[in-house]
Amino acid sequence: MAKKDLVCPRCLESFPVPLLRSPFGGPQPVPVPRRSAWQRFSEGRWGGQPAPGPSSQARAAASDAVDAVPVCPNGHRLPPDYATRPTVVVGVVGLTGASKSTYLTVLIDALHAGALAPLDISVELDEYSADRFERQYHQPLLVDHRQLPLTPPLLEQGQSPEPLTLVLRRATQGGPERSMNVVLFDASGEQLYRKEDLGQFSKFLYVASAVLVVLSPGMFPGLQTVADPGEGALGMARPTQMLVNLADLLRSARGLRRDGFLEGVSTGVILSKADKLLTRPDFPADTLRNPEISVTGLPSLFEEVRDNSARLVDFLEVNGGSNLLTTLLTRLPDPTVHAVSATGSEASDGAYPSISPVGCLEPLLVLLARHRFLPSDGLDLDGVSPRAADRLRR
Repeated sequence: MAKKDLVCPRCLESFPVPLLRSPFGGPQPVPVPRRSAWQRFSEGRWGGQPAPGPSSQARAAASDAVDAVPVCPNGHRLPPDYATRPTVVVGVVGLTGASKSTYLTVLIDALHAGALAPLDISVELDEYSADRFERQYHQPLLVDHRQLPLTPPLLEQGQSPEPLTLVLRRATQGGPERSMNVVLFDASGEQLYRKEDLGQFSKFLYVASAVLVVLSPGMFPGLQTVADPGEGALGMARPTQMLVNLADLLRSARGLRRDGFLEGVSTGVILSKADKLLTRPDFPADTLRNPEISVTGLPSLFEEVRDNSARLVDFLEVNGGSNLLTTLLTRLPDPTVHAVSATGSEASDGAYPSISPVGCLEPLLVLLARHRFLPSDGLDLDGVSPRAADRLRR
């Protein structure tokens, strides 16, 4: 199997090997030490010998080798040891207002709070991502309880998606520590149903090894009562076209036919703002949950995820999502559907009365299992009920 290219966590450019660059931007002149008066006077009188140790040239070369840092072809500095770990690039895709940024914020905050500690997994943000996460995401949402601004269209007027890079480390008994880079980028789904934007978006999907599709319940015809202002006017055509183009682009970027199997790509679907649905009698309320996690309990947890996914598909189909779900289940590779509430409450005048995330961790657990960072027992279709398997195969 050919070695996979590296992916820059800043610009998402792929490249085979990192470059080395001096932190000063290039070769630096070697400083010439000034001799003292005594050294000038004694030089040559008593067979003056050079100072012991390596020469100034050797010391300069050693310093350059130590100071050189790995960078991508665009000059972005890579995090320490980034190139030594496997990398999963996750695209969080959805139409504007679907709560993508809010979901990412509460997910990363939960990971920092030790949500994966029962699985012996520690999580850290790289230095560049940590500073930006604190200023642009954590402070306004989780400290000030303010709504996050809408994500601008990806690459509009040269803007970068500014990914966030996590490092996951998992301790294993009697074995070496396992680690993985997880690069998350938040993308506006509007650029997936506008043909003129597909060329700009394709290089990011080309390197994506996982996709989380975020759908707001208000876009479904039968759930208009919970739609945010202006959301109900979207209809089903745009979200469906977004999924069609997403599936086509994932394949064309990898040289596959439109019906080709997307090997190595995992897909999750997030039904966001699910707390708004709790008052509906037909909504399976127990699918919105924060389950207890443990290493031994992962197989049963994944079986429940499969069964709950089938129940959510049934619920959305009844409420006018049949065409979208058919596209979703047949065009994307083996997706699971998750009910999620990133805040647990609805914003009023741009602020949340409280923030209590529910269900945010399950999509990530499935993703990690798909990419073999966690055991995947229970995720196979053969291990779930016949009804759930039949619904998810379609």
